[in-house]
Amino acid sequence: MDIDIAQVVVHLFVVIMSVSIHEFGHAWMAFKLGDDTAAREGRLTINPLPLMQAYPTSMVILPVLGAFLGVTFAYAATPVSLHRVHRKWSMRQANFLITAAGPAMNFLMACIGVGVLAVVHRLGMSEDPNWGIPIGILAHAMIYLNLVLFFFNLLPVPPLDGFSVLFSVLPPRFDGVRHQLEQMGFMLFMIVFLVGGRLISGPLRATYAWLLQTAGLL
Repeated sequence: MDIDIAQVVVHLFVVIMSVSIHEFGHAWMAFKLGDDTAAREGRLTINPLPLMQAYPTSMVILPVLGAFLGVTFAYAATPVSLHRVHRKWSMRQANFLITAAGPAMNFLMACIGVGVLAVVHRLGMSEDPNWGIPIGILAHAMIYLNLVLFFFNLLPVPPLDGFSVLFSVLPPRFDGVRHQLEQMGFMLFMIVFLVGGRLISGPLRATYAWLLQTAGLL
């Protein structure tokens, strides 16, 4: 089996940076709401090195293996202390905003990737082997992989962000259900990890096409 090393490197770079920016979104929003826990631990940054040092398996080994296999996988976590947020925010409101900020950053990065592609296209550089084609490959990877992270993280299964987002908007009477699902978290996550690609493939393709059409690239 032939392996395109350049494609592997691009995939690995984009995945690691996308997860780092995702976690930065959590840390930044927590900081804006008054919780400086992540900032004090050096996590208020898009630099992936602190995450790679804290999570060598999920931020180094698994992404490297995934890059060779064409699988998007990396994982990290951001320390948050909801009791530190400003009193004008309830814990549910703060949890919603902090949790949703991660996937929101991935969607923003996908949009930036579309913007880069649009600029390359407008400048007539799409076929330029020196700049246009490499930038296009990077931008396409940036769009696709960030949309993967966006939709996958919004699945309502612990410990994914979608789970916290969902139960942040549901009334307190559902807290019992939340605790029961959290106890089954590992099993549920493994199931979603195995079938998650099928669950998000439709929305992912539709959003990918919509973004390109909106930018006049399709």
